[in-house]
Amino acid sequence: MKIFISGANGALGTDMQNVLRKQDINFHATDINQLDVVDFKKTNETLLNYRPDVILHFAAISNVDMCEDNKEHAFRVNALSTLGLAIIAKKVGAKILYVSTNFVFDGAEEKSYTEYSQPNPINEYGRTKFLGENYVKDICDRYFIVRTSWLFGKNSKTFISKFLVSDNKPGSIDVICDQFASFTYTVDLADVILLLIKSENYGIFHIVNKNIGSWLDFALRAKEIMKFKTEIKPIKTEELNLPAPRPRYAPLDSKNFEFLFNKSMRKWEDALAEFIKSISKSSL
Repeated sequence: MKIFISGANGALGTDMQNVLRKQDINFHATDINQLDVVDFKKTNETLLNYRPDVILHFAAISNVDMCEDNKEHAFRVNALSTLGLAIIAKKVGAKILYVSTNFVFDGAEEKSYTEYSQPNPINEYGRTKFLGENYVKDICDRYFIVRTSWLFGKNSKTFISKFLVSDNKPGSIDVICDQFASFTYTVDLADVILLLIKSENYGIFHIVNKNIGSWLDFALRAKEIMKFKTEIKPIKTEELNLPAPRPRYAPLDSKNFEFLFNKSMRKWEDALAEFIKSISKSSL
């Protein structure tokens, strides 16, 4: 099996490469410095030459406020690059796996979203990722759309992940307390992605760790485990005056994955404990 990875230097891409190396699977990892997937001509040439069996499309502008402030750029990276890779996947006969987000939902109802819930994005990030989903569905037959949520891990750019791995922690931090969703450990997500692409079970999958929480819940649980001194102060979303609106309640329910693979993800609390253990080991 030959695998092409876009966005390979991100948190998920890094963990995915580790998983593939352990399995001794051939892969071609690229990030924007090696190949800008918005450049269709160059991407087409690269993939026609490599001829992968699977395309893992991780590249994205995932900074929600940046997408809101740079709509055209977000559209080109999140939607148009996906259109290009879907066309190439069809051309070379490759499976394609596209990573999407819980932000395709509006978060207006207090219930978890299944793969059959109707998307209704309320910000530019969600809209461009949903466009990408539709390109993949319209063009490809052998596709996996993986919606995930609130990634954390060693290389994650999320505020809390960066805070946890930092050696010099501040005296206090503000943490949002009024948004609720699912958390996803990038190591767990990479393991499931390998399981998906080895199968013929195509479709949409919600892949997240079990249980629901806020970033405040996450930070408090981390403090309980790590015993750091930083004071954690709850803050409401509206107090931050962010450019992009956020879904208030958007956890994901993994019905398709659990049914088709007879597996379920572990709780985020258990994944967080393992993540913290891995940070401690690497700092020794």
